[in-house]
Amino acid sequence: MDDHTLKQEIAKADKAINERDFDTVVSCYTEEAVLVVKPGTLVQGREAIKVAHKKISDYFNNSLNVSQGNMVIIEAGDIALVLSKTYIESPEKLDSEFTTERNAIYVYIKSTDGKWLCAIDNSYGVELLGTNV
Repeated sequence: MDDHTLKQEIAKADKAINERDFDTVVSCYTEEAVLVVKPGTLVQGREAIKVAHKKISDYFNNSLNVSQGNMVIIEAGDIALVLSKTYIESPEKLDSEFTTERNAIYVYIKSTDGKWLCAIDNSYGVELLGTNV
């Protein structure tokens, strides 16, 4: 599983986020994808996700560095559930109210051309339990 295509796609998305390459970021999502921006705030669709990623980057003073640790991928046909240890670092924003180490949950769908696209991006994982998502 170490060389799983999904791991490569997630690494590509993380790199794009870190480099503020928002066109590449949104190309990693389905058209109707949902991003959990923070507990209680969701956005849907590529354009809204692009705007949200820009605002997130701005919040972190453009010094956001996202990376993944241990990852479990469970596939069922053209759907995959990804559980990942996600790390959020920002040397220019040390006073963030959000956790920097998360147990993320992602849902990916394989497109007709075989590319994995993110349908649900929830870096907060089960932390959302008890919140008004």
